[in-house]
Amino acid sequence: MNNNEWLEIHNIKEFTDFIRNIVYVSFLDSTEDEETYEIDISKSFETLTKAEKEEMEEVLNTKECSNIILENSRRLKNKKTKKIKYLINDQLLHKIIESINQRMVSNIIAKLVKKGVLESAFDEEKNDFVFWNKEKDK
Repeated sequence: MNNNEWLEIHNIKEFTDFIRNIVYVSFLDSTEDEETYEIDISKSFETLTKAEKEEMEEVLNTKECSNIILENSRRLKNKKTKKIKYLINDQLLHKIIESINQRMVSNIIAKLVKKGVLESAFDEEKNDFVFWNKEKDK
């Protein structure tokens, strides 16, 4: 697929589940063995453990991911039927995957801050939040 080639998303829910599964599995694979980093996209939702499925729903909520996909898709509305088609090209697909990955990382960090594992503060010089491990002994 290239940027001039458009593909229609026929089922937003199935597409959302497929993309969030790819992002989540890619993250799992990248944390397992950094020297032999390979992504197994054939690893489906059904092969994830119960704990992994629960974590995926927590860090990659279906509704958030669906909203990202819809926001980054091209919409075409049929004038007669009023039915909306959602289209993507290569560039939009990359943007969707990156956005969902960023959302997952943000949600993971927020989860760690909420659990008290990480501390956070706003750095005015960097104009961004900074995070650090909370020391257990102090």
